[in-house]
Amino acid sequence: MADERFLAQLWATIESRKADESKTGSYTRELLEKPPRIRRKIIEEAYEVNEAHQALEVGRDSKDHLAHEAADLIYHLFVLLAAADVTPTEVYGVLERRHLPKAPAKPEGPGSP
Repeated sequence: MADERFLAQLWATIESRKADESKTGSYTRELLEKPPRIRRKIIEEAYEVNEAHQALEVGRDSKDHLAHEAADLIYHLFVLLAAADVTPTEVYGVLERRHLPKAPAKPEGPGSP
């Protein structure tokens, strides 16, 4: 069964396509060379995720279709990140910081700035 470890494999594949200029027939390589196209694909895939979710909520679509559209969105987002030299680890770090408990504010007292 696939799990989040596959995302690391996907990232490695995208990075290898980025590094290997001889992969001229690679869809990933084509996207990496055309960032505006990646951005358009992300908008398109996000729209399709939204449509699939709305249809699922009213019983006109399946969870499987939503999963397929989400997979397309994640793939294209990873390609965009690779094109910008932003790693998933950086994104995960942002998410982690957002979800860590906030430290309580220190009470102000005498001698506080």
